[in-house]
Amino acid sequence: MRSRRTLLKISLSLAETTFETSEGITGSPSTISAAALANLREATDKRAEEEKAKRRAKAAEAAAARKAAKEKNNKAKKAPPAFKLEEERRARAAAEVRAQEERAAQLAAEQEAARRAEREAAELAGAAEQAALREAAELAEALRRSEIDAEEEALARRVSRCEEAVSSESTGGGDLMRRVERLEASLGAATEGSLEERVGAIERLIGPEAGEAAEQHLPVTESLAAVSLADAGLDTGRPATPESTMGGETTCIVSASRESSRMLRSRAGTCALAGHALS
Repeated sequence: MRSRRTLLKISLSLAETTFETSEGITGSPSTISAAALANLREATDKRAEEEKAKRRAKAAEAAAARKAAKEKNNKAKKAPPAFKLEEERRARAAAEVRAQEERAAQLAAEQEAARRAEREAAELAGAAEQAALREAAELAEALRRSEIDAEEEALARRVSRCEEAVSSESTGGGDLMRRVERLEASLGAATEGSLEERVGAIERLIGPEAGEAAEQHLPVTESLAAVSLADAGLDTGRPATPESTMGGETTCIVSASRESSRMLRSRAGTCALAGHALS
């Protein structure tokens, strides 16, 4: 019985004791039990929510990490191996080298074509120049031959006049040298020098008779056509040949470059150049 009474007293004393709970509620156990229980339940729920939120956050982080790892693995699986990447790199480098070589070859071909075109143009220009030079040389040779022929013709006419003055007749042909020798034999005079000088000596011996025979028997000599490089379309760098009016007719004044040229007066009063050379 004593023990029960003692416990009862202790319980009563505890009931009358005032204390403060961890939630900040002050009072006796009989007065704070309901409030403490509610607060305790609220705190417990709050801590549970916090723990649940932490777990959800950790789970989300873990899921994100797993997803990232999975994507990384997928990329790694899809990505080509290192040796394939190296092969692709080498293939690209080789293709670039080939492209550069092709461009260089094309440039070299274009340069060679340009040089070949220049050589062909130079060859054509050289050929044209050579052709022009040949034509000029041929024309000069033709003029020279024409000049020689004119000189020989003029000399033959002079010999014919001398023959007519000596024998009243002319052979009209044959070798000039023999004809001059016959004239010299007829006149009893032997001269030395060129054929033209010998004919000149014969003319001086005959005197005016040669001129008279020429006026009686020889036709009026027409003016020789002056053919020059300019007439052939070539630039000689010389001024045009002057003209002069003599005896009522316009004749061409041509300068003679040889001492053998002679101006013979015809009955019409015009001037003809015997054995002339174009200068």
